[in-house]
Amino acid sequence: MNEDIQFIEWTNVVEWGKIFCPMLDMEVMTYYPSGQPAYDSYTAIIVGEDGETFYYRFDQDEGRWDEDAYWVDIEVEEDV
Repeated sequence: MNEDIQFIEWTNVVEWGKIFCPMLDMEVMTYYPSGQPAYDSYTAIIVGEDGETFYYRFDQDEGRWDEDAYWVDIEVEEDV
């Protein structure tokens, strides 16, 4: 398990549940947008080694992860 990974929590979401994420090699909590059906769930935003931010998507209909990262353009504060 990679315990060095830093996460940023979403706002306005509902917890779907924990799913093993092969790209991170660990079980992670997944989320879906509040007020919408849970067709897909998402990891929390991940802060990469170089400060890049992204997340992974789990397709609930297909029952599998999309292995592509989805990039998020946000500024990360040093204490995250």
